[in-house]
Amino acid sequence: MQEKSYSEKDLAYFNRFTSGYSPYLAKDLDAMLQPIDSVIGQFGKVRICEVGCASGQFSQALAARYVHNHISLFGLDIASQVLSLYPYEKICGSAFAMPLKSASFEMICLPATLHHLFPFTDSLSELSRIIVPGGYFYCMEPNYYHPQRYFFMRYAFLYRRYRSTNDVPVHPWKLTAMLKELNFEIKYFRFVNIYFKKPSILQTIQNIIADTMPTTKINRYWMPWFILLAKKQ
Repeated sequence: MQEKSYSEKDLAYFNRFTSGYSPYLAKDLDAMLQPIDSVIGQFGKVRICEVGCASGQFSQALAARYVHNHISLFGLDIASQVLSLYPYEKICGSAFAMPLKSASFEMICLPATLHHLFPFTDSLSELSRIIVPGGYFYCMEPNYYHPQRYFFMRYAFLYRRYRSTNDVPVHPWKLTAMLKELNFEIKYFRFVNIYFKKPSILQTIQNIIADTMPTTKINRYWMPWFILLAKKQ
């Protein structure tokens, strides 16, 4: 039997969330959106596409936070069942071949999505295509340097014991290099903790460690996520 593609695995996994997929706490969303505050006002009207939107928790937080800005929200996902719950403009399709015109959006957001889009050079090239010059690429990703990811999730045979969906760790410095090759300037980068509504045992341990450890230049080794914002030149 032929091995299922990454997209097929993700499709099967995320379509199970028929009642919606909203994992974040209010403080998680606040930390996730804070980097966007400084750039959202640069455009008179902002078209934002959330890639891997699921039922739209992140987009709804965008709409609530920037209620006084002129924003239009679109959501792209391959999982049509969970996408049906997305409350704004829906686009069913793959991030590797999006049914969208070039330079369609002032901002694209990938909250915990990019690690599902391997090979990254292919998906990033397609994502770059739909961003206007001067527009922004935003992502939040699991931190490659965190022990859980470095020693466990980067090995497929171990990771399959944790979750059936595709997950290829994103190395933060390799990601910044790939974005620079696509003519992006990195505007914001920070290692953070995301707490989640229903944390697993491992996530609960991560939360305790993140709350206990100081904020230093080496917090990449205990903060389990990073947030990046880049501007297309």
